[in-house]
Amino acid sequence: MKLHVASGQLRLRLSEQELALLTTHGGFAQAMPCPDGSAAQCRLVLDAQAEAGQCRGDLMDLQLLLPRAAFLAFAAERPRRDGFAFAQGPLRISVEVDVRDSHRVRRDAARSG
Repeated sequence: MKLHVASGQLRLRLSEQELALLTTHGGFAQAMPCPDGSAAQCRLVLDAQAEAGQCRGDLMDLQLLLPRAAFLAFAAERPRRDGFAFAQGPLRISVEVDVRDSHRVRRDAARSG
């Protein structure tokens, strides 16, 4: 997972493998090393009860709750360049699937199939 933080925007870019973990297990977490030796934690969770995306915590312990049905519908339409986006307060959040990784996975599957 790649995390990009800019003024008022948080973007997470998932690989196809990370997307598979999320859709198969309903969530996944990744620890990201910090310069001081600690680790920041980012968790993505699909929530069947959620009507919209939610972001909890801070950059050291971040949790994103994604509405299961809406996110799965979004992911089924890949590859696509836009992200599953929502806003929470002044922060705009986008969860994207790496387009190049999606194309590579499909190309490799076609070659071996």
